[in-house]
Amino acid sequence: MAGTNGTTNNYRGSARSGLRRLMLKLPSYRLRLQAFASSTSSPDIRELFEAYDMACVALERFRYDGSDASLITEYETVCAELEADIVRDLEE
Repeated sequence: MAGTNGTTNNYRGSARSGLRRLMLKLPSYRLRLQAFASSTSSPDIRELFEAYDMACVALERFRYDGSDASLITEYETVCAELEADIVRDLEE
C-alpha cells in the first residue's frame, strides 16, 4: 500500500502503519481511507491513526505474551471503538 497515489507519503511512522492496518481491517473503506488521508492534513486524523496503530501493537503483544484476558478484551474494545470513530468520520 505504500506509494499508492502518494496517500501514505503524507503520514510518518505509526500514523502510516495505523492507516495501513485500517485499510486491511476495513477493506470496504479502503478507497475512502486513501482519499480521506490524502485530502486532509489534520493532526487529529494522524493522531487517530497513530492511536489505532499503538492499540493494535499492544493488543498483538498482549495476545502473544498470554496476558490477562481482561486486558486483551479491553484492548479489543479500544481497537473496535477507534475503528467505529474512523468509520463515522468517513461517513460524515
